Amino acid sequence: MSFEAKDIIPIEYQSIFNIISPLEKSGILKIIKTDFVDLKDNYEKYLLGLQKYLEKYKGDDISSIVFIMFSQIATDLQKDNLIIEMLEFYPNSPELKFYKILQDVNKGIFDGIDEVINIIRLNDADRNTILTRLVAADKLAKIILDLQSFSLEMMFYSLKQEFQKVPDIYEKVEPICRRVLKWVQEKEIIYITELASRIITQQTQFLMTSKNLDSAIAYFEKPENQEVLNMCKSAVMKANVLHVAAMLYYQAGQPTKAVKRLEKAIKLHKKVHSRNSWKSTFYHNLAYMHSLTSPEKCLDAYHKALELLESTEDLQSIASTLSNLIGLYQQANKKADARKYLMQLVEILESSEDLITPFRAYAVSSNALALDENLLAKKYLTKLEEKVGEQPTLFNKAILAGAKMGFYLGAQINSEEAYMWGEECLYNFNKQKDYLNALGSLFNLTEMDLGFYKLTGKERFLKSARKRFNELFTLIGALDLPEFIAAKNIILAGYELLNKNFDKVASLLEKIPEIKSDSIRRNKEMMEQLLEFSKKSMDAEDDAESADISSEAIINEIANNKDAQQVFIMYIIEKSLQELVSLPQQVDPIKADIKLMLLINSAGLTIYTKVFDVQKMNQQLISNFISAIDSFGKQLFGTTESYFSISRGNNIILFQKVNEDLDLAFIVSQENYDSIMKLNTLSKEIVQYLSEEKIELNKVLNESQPFYKWLQKEIDELIM
Repeated sequence: MSFEAKDIIPIEYQSIFNIISPLEKSGILKIIKTDFVDLKDNYEKYLLGLQKYLEKYKGDDISSIVFIMFSQIATDLQKDNLIIEMLEFYPNSPELKFYKILQDVNKGIFDGIDEVINIIRLNDADRNTILTRLVAADKLAKIILDLQSFSLEMMFYSLKQEFQKVPDIYEKVEPICRRVLKWVQEKEIIYITELASRIITQQTQFLMTSKNLDSAIAYFEKPENQEVLNMCKSAVMKANVLHVAAMLYYQAGQPTKAVKRLEKAIKLHKKVHSRNSWKSTFYHNLAYMHSLTSPEKCLDAYHKALELLESTEDLQSIASTLSNLIGLYQQANKKADARKYLMQLVEILESSEDLITPFRAYAVSSNALALDENLLAKKYLTKLEEKVGEQPTLFNKAILAGAKMGFYLGAQINSEEAYMWGEECLYNFNKQKDYLNALGSLFNLTEMDLGFYKLTGKERFLKSARKRFNELFTLIGALDLPEFIAAKNIILAGYELLNKNFDKVASLLEKIPEIKSDSIRRNKEMMEQLLEFSKKSMDAEDDAESADISSEAIINEIANNKDAQQVFIMYIIEKSLQELVSLPQQVDPIKADIKLMLLINSAGLTIYTKVFDVQKMNQQLISNFISAIDSFGKQLFGTTESYFSISRGNNIILFQKVNEDLDLAFIVSQENYDSIMKLNTLSKEIVQYLSEEKIELNKVLNESQPFYKWLQKEIDELIM
């Protein structure tokens, strides 16, 4: 049986396979023909042929290209163990060392990266020498590893979220990449083209991750980049390019364009045997794109991802897919299905402890709590605390606080603990400027206020919820979609209706624009009916006929149950809140306009001032005014407010009690999320600083004091 190399060598490897020596080519092809010809997957067939060739001819002068091809395919097929085993045969191979480090970086292990980059990175002189000569196997191998060293470094800093370092690396590799493409132009070496495409998609993903979407689209669509991407020949790389394009357009608010790209990428899967873990990520992201618009399509995509993964040992991806399925079935109120997949996930985690990441422990604890599996929830909350202790990042601390908030609401009801952890969660997301997750945290705190109001009827919870409404609106920012305006006005109308401010309710409902959303439109209609009933009910008061105002089911229910009206109003507010927070794909809060910051001691003395506006203000008069209001409130009502705001002309005073000895105040032009967040964050950090340092607070701070310098630094980071 005879055959050509092109029949069994994957297309992107054919051109570099042809560069190696005839002896090596015939040796590899003979092994494949003898031992692996019946395998259907060319990638696996070629990988095993290379593996056996390397093992059989240990000690011979083997081309570096052979090591690169073996290692690249082993990496792509997630057969990490093969590279580790081959390192035992060739412990000094720079190619194998490089791919071993690449695998480690993918797992979040960064040891040894500098050493391997130093080994394979070319200096300018050596690179120039190579790129002025004809393409040869040994030189090509050096150039491939040189380019991949830059790719590895970009990946390394992206995974560490040190985004400021990535542009410098790309600035170095981009001209080198262009020059290499020109160098191999005559031989049309597909592997180099696809390596260049990988660097382009990597840079696109970096720009996406660093929230620079406009730049990401402009970069990806540059004609010279598109020219390189369109040169891809392998189904794998074509699919990868479409995948990256889909994620880019989805994040940029173009979901239809994104789904088309991803569906086109999935169609290419039939040309690729095996690689089930790789294929599953496409369905995973397709499910994500359908999550807001089509729960059925979303579920179907996750099930396809899980079906692909069941034939693999990729427990990491299986665990992630199970987590998503649990959440979807929870939302659909299909508790039995949610519990089934939760138990599957727990079984995997119990047998593979290394899979328990902080986020996964959080997901198990939260879902177990929702399914009334309180002991399981507590067990994984403890695991979450342990994991966060090992990796105390801001994100991990945020999800721990969120899990504790849920636990104290659902399993051990304790409103004070729940509030404390809810605020802690919001603080940690704010610190890392993760505003989309901050939006979710703020939504949970708002729902908590509304829930406690329903349970107790106490006005303080309703007032707290009203403050949260304003924070939510200003956190989302200048989002002028009709659906956003409608949801916002319905929420405010519900609040005013609870307070019997009928004229305000009517005014808010009249300002709602035309909308496509059926659910928002129904909420508006229900609120209009409730307003009509409330007005007539108020006019009729004790008139018995007032119970027969409307034939609508909702109105009849209210007429026969005095508590039903409040229940319906609260229901509409909560539904509209859910609509509101599901609208934004990204969050851009309205920025705070802070004019003045004051730190005031218990005697009313301003001990620290920071002026942000040229407008002159008498700081001591302001501090006396704030202290007087706080003191007056305490004497009149017997309580001290931890937060209040006062509007005077074009200025608003925001007050936050730091502790018994200190108050913090901002003078702002608008009481919005950003200003309140900065006030709360700075207050919390002052408390933390004072818990570790003893400071005299009875006189004005001077510039030489450590507390003064610390304040300056914190304010610069937080506000400037």
